[in-house]
Amino acid sequence: MTIAEELAARNHSITYLTGFESTRERPNIREIYVPGVSLFTMITNAFNTSYFQIFKTLLPEMHKLCPNLLATPEFQNFHQEGGKFDLVISGLMTLDCFLPYIHTLQVPLVYVFPNMVQGSMDDVAGTPFFHSLGGSMVLSEQFPYSFRYRLIVTFQAEFTKFFNVWYSLPKMERECKSRQLCPDGLPSLVELRINSSLFITNSVKTLETPTMPYTPTVVHAGGIHCRPPHPLPQELEEWVSGSGDAGFILFSLGSIVKPSDMPIQYRIVLAKVFGSLKQRVLWKWDEDSVSEVTLPPNVRLEKWLPQQDILGHPQLRLFMTHGGLLSLQEATYHGVPIIGFPLFADQGYNVGRAEGEGWGRLINWEDLSYDLLRNTIIEIINDNKMREEVQRRSVVMQDQPVPPGEWVTYWIEYVIRHRGAVHLRSPAVYMPWYQLYNVDVWMTVLVVILLVCYLTYRILRCCFLACCCRRKNKKSKQE
Repeated sequence: MTIAEELAARNHSITYLTGFESTRERPNIREIYVPGVSLFTMITNAFNTSYFQIFKTLLPEMHKLCPNLLATPEFQNFHQEGGKFDLVISGLMTLDCFLPYIHTLQVPLVYVFPNMVQGSMDDVAGTPFFHSLGGSMVLSEQFPYSFRYRLIVTFQAEFTKFFNVWYSLPKMERECKSRQLCPDGLPSLVELRINSSLFITNSVKTLETPTMPYTPTVVHAGGIHCRPPHPLPQELEEWVSGSGDAGFILFSLGSIVKPSDMPIQYRIVLAKVFGSLKQRVLWKWDEDSVSEVTLPPNVRLEKWLPQQDILGHPQLRLFMTHGGLLSLQEATYHGVPIIGFPLFADQGYNVGRAEGEGWGRLINWEDLSYDLLRNTIIEIINDNKMREEVQRRSVVMQDQPVPPGEWVTYWIEYVIRHRGAVHLRSPAVYMPWYQLYNVDVWMTVLVVILLVCYLTYRILRCCFLACCCRRKNKKSKQE
């Protein structure tokens, strides 16, 4: 939505298809709410479900999600309107069945991905990707990577690409055509997928570790939603200001997971730890009270919080979070250390990076205990090095020639002005992998080297045998 708001602020007319119902109207943005097509609604309780269980649940539904969206009355009505557009911005994952529709519009396509460029996306982004530098969202290890980690990351990335090209996209295409939602006679989804003009990634280029090379079509938008803090509501300001020199802690698990799904044993540990601290704790909770738990007097529950305004408050000492990338970018922007409690998706990867970079700690839910949590909180609050590191990163993040919103809108408008900006597109997206990485060249060199070695061996062997035969014959004559 932030990109849409940035474009709308520059007087572009935006039509925004979303699976989340809007609570307010925005100038120049027409929102079309498409209910019941969010994968997150299929996650019943993230606290009691492992990462792989969630993936196993979502995988069979992924190829149906996009056709289901095309079949909704809301989209069909929108499609029948026959609107004219200059450009389409689409999410990369699970929305590929839109590609035939976008193709018929004959307008440029811009992809948006909610994290860093991954190894399985280099063919779509059209940018080189080195598995020796890139990480994995499933495994956490800090650079420099071990051989084992690089082996797993390489296998994972190539398997994901193989899975997409030979299973996921064809299955989605068959599903779409069987329901007569995708027209016949068009290129396959695999072919249409690589015809994008821009690849917008939700990453701060100057904070990526290790740094990576990118082609001009990869645009970094990390922190586009971050902003300076606004004053808190008076009553809330009085409460946090009353924390004095000890300060206060913010605990929020984001907007997708229901905190009330949290198992009772976790609630008890959290309440006990919070009650033992001298800091006040502001806890985002979706109900009026935490059932089966008596909250200590230094804890305050709120169903909604102005998170960025709180993160920018001078008396905030720590942010306890689920590890969503947007939340971690806000914490970096405002210079606040974190403790992360990842639940699913990229959250473990995000928090693992923060821990490796020295401004956060990761606690898995199954490891949560009174001593571990309390000691970790006290350690971070008293560790000046950790706060200095995140404040240093905050300075780096904000030191950009133009704000991310202006940077992204410039390149989107550039694509519109230049009708797709084909001149920026890397030919790498159309090259077979063995040509792109010169595998055929190196195989030829290897064959030549082996052939030369073999011929050298044969020649030397013949020479050796000839010498031996001469000596043997000479010895026989002498006898």
